[in-house]
Amino acid sequence: MVQGPITLAIIGAGNRGQLYASFALKHPSLCKVVAVAEPRPRTRSLFVSAHDIPPSNVFAHWKELVAGGKLADAVIIAVQDRYHTEVVKACAPLGYHILCEKPLATSAEDCIAIANAIKEAAGDRVFAIGHVLRYSPYNKAIVKLIRSRELGKPINIVHVEPIGYFHFAHSYVRGNWSREDTSSFSLLTKSCHDIDILCHYFYSATPVKVSSFGNLSHFRKSAKPEEAQSATRCLECPYERECAYSAKKIYLEPVEKGHVGWPAHVLTDGPPDIENITEALKNGPYGQCVYESSNDVVDNQVVNIEFSDGSTASFTMVAFTEAICERQTRIHFNNGELIGDMNTF
Repeated sequence: MVQGPITLAIIGAGNRGQLYASFALKHPSLCKVVAVAEPRPRTRSLFVSAHDIPPSNVFAHWKELVAGGKLADAVIIAVQDRYHTEVVKACAPLGYHILCEKPLATSAEDCIAIANAIKEAAGDRVFAIGHVLRYSPYNKAIVKLIRSRELGKPINIVHVEPIGYFHFAHSYVRGNWSREDTSSFSLLTKSCHDIDILCHYFYSATPVKVSSFGNLSHFRKSAKPEEAQSATRCLECPYERECAYSAKKIYLEPVEKGHVGWPAHVLTDGPPDIENITEALKNGPYGQCVYESSNDVVDNQVVNIEFSDGSTASFTMVAFTEAICERQTRIHFNNGELIGDMNTF
């Protein structure tokens, strides 16, 4: 039993690593960040200052942190998806409780390798994946209702994730999850949350049949507006003011108005400002035309699932929405219906 605040090591102090670590700042009696591995100097320095981490526990590479032995009670692994397997396998034998950001891995083989590494490490330790939808008050209330059978047996679920048009362009056209060969397919990297929550709703039934299809319908050169002509970057594009995906509108103009959070802060090492955002848009992937980028992941996909008890679910992931990740769910029971929007039902 851990006495006092749980100590945490953070591997990857990017957007998600910072989000998890912020809990420690809000609840210092429950946990404290005592170590970090983060390659970007400015981001690392700001993170260290925010959490008052001793210099001996600050590392530029996760392998350096692991080489130091067990530095905390638990480790949060928030590196890019394709590195999860290597990092988990290195941390497991050290005796850490582990929270690994979703998705667990980008192949079935790597998922099995992680499971085996955790089993081999043994011990009374927690291993968890960042499927955070399960733990929201909204979803906990839905699960409680389902398990109570107040409305009878759940027969069918219709579930939609509206990713958001500029969110999709940011993360899955210009960003880290834009290509299957460097990350994975978008249903896994974005909507594994949703497949997980559907299975959680229907527990203890398990999927027995699955069908799915999707495509990259819009974010490709054939869909480029003629008015954009030969421009490959938003800052040089004659169509920029009319384009919904203008990088200037998404990143630069909000920063000019003082909005320095997501998504602009993802582009820079440290806080964004007009100068470093302009530089990023001139030379980095986030300033590229969405119709001239190297992305190949689908921008819409549907999944149909039949479960072992005969119940069914349909899921739609779609990029072209005003709403950002505000899932809509309809659960049809044999004695009633639930309609939810991530806040109320």
